[in-house]
Amino acid sequence: MKVILSEENQRLFHYELECILRMFLPQVRVDFLPQGGEGEDRVLVETSREGDLSRNRVSLFWEGFSGSEEELSGAGGKEPELSVCRLLYRLLSRGTGRSIQWGTLTGIRPVKLVRELRERGMSPEEIARMLGEKYLVAPEKVRLALLTDQVQQPVIERALPHGYSLYVSIPFCPSRCSYCSFVSHSIEKTRKLIPEYLEKLEEELAYAGRIAGEMGLTLQTIYMGGGTPTVLEAEQLERLLEAINRSFDRSRCVEFTVEAGRPDTITREKLAALARGGVDRISVNPQTLNDQVLRQVGRRHTARQFWEALEIARTFPFRAINVDLIAGLPGDTADSFRSTLDQVIAAGPENITVHSLTMKRAADMIGEKNLHLNGFSPAGEMVNYSQRALAEGGYLPYYLYRQKSTVDSLENVGFCKGDTPCFYNVYIMDETHTILSTGGGGVTKVVLPGNRIERIFNYKYPYEYISRFQNILERKDAFKALGLSNEISR
Repeated sequence: MKVILSEENQRLFHYELECILRMFLPQVRVDFLPQGGEGEDRVLVETSREGDLSRNRVSLFWEGFSGSEEELSGAGGKEPELSVCRLLYRLLSRGTGRSIQWGTLTGIRPVKLVRELRERGMSPEEIARMLGEKYLVAPEKVRLALLTDQVQQPVIERALPHGYSLYVSIPFCPSRCSYCSFVSHSIEKTRKLIPEYLEKLEEELAYAGRIAGEMGLTLQTIYMGGGTPTVLEAEQLERLLEAINRSFDRSRCVEFTVEAGRPDTITREKLAALARGGVDRISVNPQTLNDQVLRQVGRRHTARQFWEALEIARTFPFRAINVDLIAGLPGDTADSFRSTLDQVIAAGPENITVHSLTMKRAADMIGEKNLHLNGFSPAGEMVNYSQRALAEGGYLPYYLYRQKSTVDSLENVGFCKGDTPCFYNVYIMDETHTILSTGGGGVTKVVLPGNRIERIFNYKYPYEYISRFQNILERKDAFKALGLSNEISR
């Protein structure tokens, strides 16, 4: 697909236009040109200034479809860009016969936008009208975003001025799921790296803890993810938790979450180590309770193992257990997904998170024909059912985010029952405060005044993390320098 627009408009509109094209046509190559494209599938974008207004016109020629849309907008700020995006969206919707429920919103944090609008003094009705008219967001997604903002607001209000969260990465898994794009490695190939990796991680934790203490920061949440932290042996988990507790002041820490993840890695001994170490939240994530689908996506456990792991977990005093599910897995049907969700709701975990299948370049499944990337996925039906069923089951949405390359441009939503939201999930998605990350693939996000965010990256892969560890510590010094030269804030 050729996108023909002036060089100035390329600079202004390039990113958003490409995002909208990929929402409708995810497998189509997009090229931006200042001219040409006649006789090919193309988008033509034209803008002209008329006093204080901009006249915007977009034309689409695609697989026999041709059409044009035009409108006037304000000439200042982002108004021309928003207008051009609306025009392209309408044309693509007509040409493909599809609609995207999030409209022209391309960001991953729609609820953060709602919060910012609310804090500017806009009423829920005004926010709803803006999302619907300016961004073409469907009414059901507007309601979802408004409700999520309402539920997470008390969590955000509890963030301290110099608070931060700690992320601990364990980038190892028992096997690699075919849909996964996380930086994680099967322990079948990398088990020998784990002891040295943990030694380096303990050293990084001690170093990071000293820096956070010297900067006067207050630890509020801890999240250990990956990968699958429970691939570690019980003794390794116990030693790692001791290192965390030794390195950080947890006196004002409100939660400690460990993503146990794979049911086949969960044992009574490992959960006992977590409980002794002060962990009060865990995840047990089947993704689906359809054994055939589990085999198809490369998860080496069964639905029965999930139930056994959940039963063991409930014998420990964890404050909340989360269960992750994925809508849109290859081979899964709407009926199968409904059966999975209904069973999980009946089991009553405190949190249920429904992810929409997201395919990234690193995932093994890219290019497979059964991924429904042309807009015919049952994921939309699954997601809509999940939100109705969870509401009826007494669950409320407490955090929400979107990702690129998600089927049908859908969302991921965490639901909670009662007063059990995961503060870490809210803080990282809202970008409320600084996230200090340790371990392979960890990304420290320093929130600075003016809502400015600086990122500091750890090396991705375990062998890099080990071999270049001194550079990891030097990057932690950069974190300290950032915080001292720019006062870290919410």
